[in-house]
Amino acid sequence: MKSSMQYYILVIITVGIYFFASKLIFDKVNETSQVVVDELFHIPQGKSFCEGNFSYWDPKITTLPGLHLTSTLFVSYFFACNTYNLRFVNLVASCFNLILFASILKFIYGNYNESQFKIVLQALSLALLPPLYFFSHVYYTDTLSLLFLLLFSRVCFANKGKWLILLFGNLSFGMRQTNIVWVAMVFGHKLLDLLVRSSRVYGNRYLTKTLLSKRSLISNDIDSSKLKRYYTVMDVVVALKFHLTTCFRAAFKLVQLPDLYVILQLKSVLLSFMLFLYVNGSIVIGDKKAHVATIHIPQLLYFLLFYGVFGLPYILAKFISTVKLILNNKLNVILLSAVFAIAVHYNTIVHPYLLADNRHYTFYVWNRWFGKHDFATYATIPVYIFLLFSLYDNLKDQNCITFLLPYTVCLFFALALQRLVEIRYFLIPYIILRLRFVRPSVYVVLLEFLWYVAINAVTFYIFFTKEIKWDDFGEVQRIIW
Repeated sequence: MKSSMQYYILVIITVGIYFFASKLIFDKVNETSQVVVDELFHIPQGKSFCEGNFSYWDPKITTLPGLHLTSTLFVSYFFACNTYNLRFVNLVASCFNLILFASILKFIYGNYNESQFKIVLQALSLALLPPLYFFSHVYYTDTLSLLFLLLFSRVCFANKGKWLILLFGNLSFGMRQTNIVWVAMVFGHKLLDLLVRSSRVYGNRYLTKTLLSKRSLISNDIDSSKLKRYYTVMDVVVALKFHLTTCFRAAFKLVQLPDLYVILQLKSVLLSFMLFLYVNGSIVIGDKKAHVATIHIPQLLYFLLFYGVFGLPYILAKFISTVKLILNNKLNVILLSAVFAIAVHYNTIVHPYLLADNRHYTFYVWNRWFGKHDFATYATIPVYIFLLFSLYDNLKDQNCITFLLPYTVCLFFALALQRLVEIRYFLIPYIILRLRFVRPSVYVVLLEFLWYVAINAVTFYIFFTKEIKWDDFGEVQRIIW
């Protein structure tokens, strides 16, 4: 059987099993609770739109109405406007996410002779990423937000798509405003890659160590001997030196029409967001006072903890090489320790919601570790150091500066301006990195799958069995991510 046929059969079977198994859990969730935390705002809003009332807007909702409009489009004409059907839109969307994960992974592996089973199993694991999987069963923005971002990413990978990049890019930040950061990352990645590649031309004295010809500053042909798959910071420096001395002639001359078309679409999406920002006066709509942008560097460290939990199979697979990497970079370890210590000492911020809302796991982690012991924020620094080196170890052989630099900048804007520690904020940044990991063995992929199944089993068990009663809230509350 051809690998392509095997791939499609595996995807169809996997999606079928995933849907029917998830449907059982979905029904149990609906039997257990009719309102899950922020659904208190989202469900009435969704029902209002579904029933044709577009004048009502709950000021507690901070995101654009992408979730509510999309669910209205698929529910109002065919089904009753109730909680079950609104939530069901996310379950269906999660199936499409699984298909897109498989498609993206297959594209990433390209012509490598990878097992189709391993590709599809990785896609299934990503769909089962515990926080993401839970919110695929309730009426939250996360699943649809990811769906449109994956669609956007897939058409960008193909470097074509006519107007689809523009469409899915705008729909992505229509689901959640912070998605614009990842559109900007793709834009930055594209520009930086073109900048470096267009500098690898004959006559570039910074590469060849020879003077430029007086007749021509550049050549028509790219110097293939200078092309590499992965570039470093020095390659960017060389590219900037060359382009500045040639007034960016090579960049304009060697850029291809498809690349230019993609860049124009990406720029249009960013301009659309800037217009929204100007009109709205803030990235947040609704409850702006509770979500004021604040420099909060330790959020990046908490993201490392997220990687530590959900990337555990990849940490274990490279444990020895990570330890060696740390031992070979003792000076960097000392410097990072100092930077992290300064960050947690002067910039640890505790949002009131974190201390008050006992329906989230972050409440218990904070109150039983960081908030309980004065030394906890400092005692966790060695863990941050190890996880940072581990993350680098999983990325270094399959990524270059043209991705890592834009990603790092965008990660800062996505996380380090948020006061509230919220697990959901880490989902998309982690998924992006997970898709960029060095190709794992089938044993690591299988361990990841089993690890996620185990975590999901525990978290759903807690959700179904643990009840929390609030005096000012009639509905029984439950613990979620």
